[in-house]
Amino acid sequence: MTKKIKLLCIVLLSVTISFVAFTYSFGDMKVFLKDGRIVNVPLNKNDILSISFEEEVPQSKGGINWNFELGNLVGWKTAGNAFNTQPTFGDNPTARHRGQPSHHEGNYWIGGYENRTAEFDPPGRVQGDGPQGNLTSEPFTITGSIISFLIGGGCDIGTERVELLIDGQVVLQATGKCTETMELLRWNVSPYTGKTAQIRVIDASSGGWGHINFDDLKLE
Repeated sequence: MTKKIKLLCIVLLSVTISFVAFTYSFGDMKVFLKDGRIVNVPLNKNDILSISFEEEVPQSKGGINWNFELGNLVGWKTAGNAFNTQPTFGDNPTARHRGQPSHHEGNYWIGGYENRTAEFDPPGRVQGDGPQGNLTSEPFTITGSIISFLIGGGCDIGTERVELLIDGQVVLQATGKCTETMELLRWNVSPYTGKTAQIRVIDASSGGWGHINFDDLKLE
């Protein structure tokens, strides 16, 4: 093979590799569906920051992250250190083989015993019952008749509880059942329609079951 032919082969190979690399970087993203269809999405892979399949990630009334699906505590103020590693990602009690699934909604929730703030954190990591503190929402106006939420964790209402404050005064409170599994609770707040309210989550114990679980707050 002459030098000219070799050089031509090298040039053609280089052009082919460059074209393949260009096509890979700037070609369609292929989505393979269960029914066998393949959907081509014209995207540059280098422009993709993340992909989400969540139906909604609301930052609802008053700018408060009610269900914690933003993965942060926007609209909430913390005191003490009980909620410094919140919200919790995923069913961490199951990841640590607790035998009591959290039954949270979405991806994030308040798990007072847990210490897994993101998907890439080690599953099953905990902070334990030691930390204490409060988590208080920004003020909002009650416009409906029901406030509902999921609650679990400790069962001593003297130390572990969720409170409804009206004009700064506690009018309703609830605690867990000494299980990590949360259950739905609904408050009738119709007597307080039009009033200024706050939700406060309290962890005031470092003993056994000294933590509170909370999620999916809704103003109905």
